[in-house]
Amino acid sequence: MASINKDLLKKLVNEGFFDSPRHIQEVVSRLDQKGFSISGKKISLLSQLLTFLCQEEILIREKDEKNNWRYRKNG
Repeated sequence: MASINKDLLKKLVNEGFFDSPRHIQEVVSRLDQKGFSISGKKISLLSQLLTFLCQEEILIREKDEKNNWRYRKNG
């Protein structure tokens, strides 16, 4: 069973998925399309991984008009 990790999210960055701002649910849907089932505690893990990529300046996060985080590629 494949696990969700930063490398998997970096692959999405390289594929251009984060060229447009994305809500976490959009990331969940994209990973589901790739065969990764994410629910429950895994959503918290995904949120942490997205935050780590922001700390590494790979992604930028910004709040939308409803005060929800969106993530996009830095640069």
